[in-house]
Amino acid sequence: MIKIKNLSYQYPDGSSALDSITLNIRKGEFVAIAGKNGCGKSTLLRHINGLLPPTEGSVIVKRMDTSDPINLQEIRRTAAMVFQDPQSQFIGMTVEDDVAFGPENLSLPSAEIKRRVSTALESVGMSGYRYNTPRTLSGGQKQKVALASVLTMEPEVILFDEVTSMLDSNSRVDILSLIRQLHEAGTTIVYVTHLIEELVHADRLVLMEKGCIIQNGNPREIISKISSGSFGFDAPPIIELSKKLVGAGIIKSSFLPLSKDELLEAICRLK
Repeated sequence: MIKIKNLSYQYPDGSSALDSITLNIRKGEFVAIAGKNGCGKSTLLRHINGLLPPTEGSVIVKRMDTSDPINLQEIRRTAAMVFQDPQSQFIGMTVEDDVAFGPENLSLPSAEIKRRVSTALESVGMSGYRYNTPRTLSGGQKQKVALASVLTMEPEVILFDEVTSMLDSNSRVDILSLIRQLHEAGTTIVYVTHLIEELVHADRLVLMEKGCIIQNGNPREIISKISSGSFGFDAPPIIELSKKLVGAGIIKSSFLPLSKDELLEAICRLK
């Protein structure tokens, strides 16, 4: 689905943001990209849907080269992006107007636009807000509307750029639940985050540092080796507690419990 080969990117001032990145993402895969601020993860994401052109190397999305301008419209329909600040994506006076903007620009029939808007709003639980103005919504509701706007384009890949970083814990849970549902339905997910507890939902974790990929593999295995404070992560108390219990031999587990439910299950197995 996505093939990145020897990708390097330099800012106009000559400083390097990405250094010889090679990464393949399969159709239907959930890939998390993580690392410290400034490691290049968001820059990498912007290359996947052609917002940034490679300085060197190539990015191929469904056999389309992002460096060819003629491909960009179709690439962005195939691989849509949801940004950190949903406010930056709003252009309509109402939620319905905003969500309808994308399919309207595809010159789709009116009935099809209405169907897509209704389906998208229902899927994110925002059907009752279609006539609200976006500015009256909470942070979590705004992010749901931003996601609905992307869903109306029916993309095969959705790129998420730290979409929960500005949300409260309840809104974060809601958004992550929606993302997992999309993945289960077959959508390819590329998810950028700096929150270690969100990485466990991915099929694969790509860890970045200084514009390079330093780890690429099973999230659980990589997380179990990360100490709090390394790579810009502060391990949640649950993970720190799990490490201490496993390290002390109190919990006998074939894998490190990374959530409250997993830890409780491991504790309940104690005899």
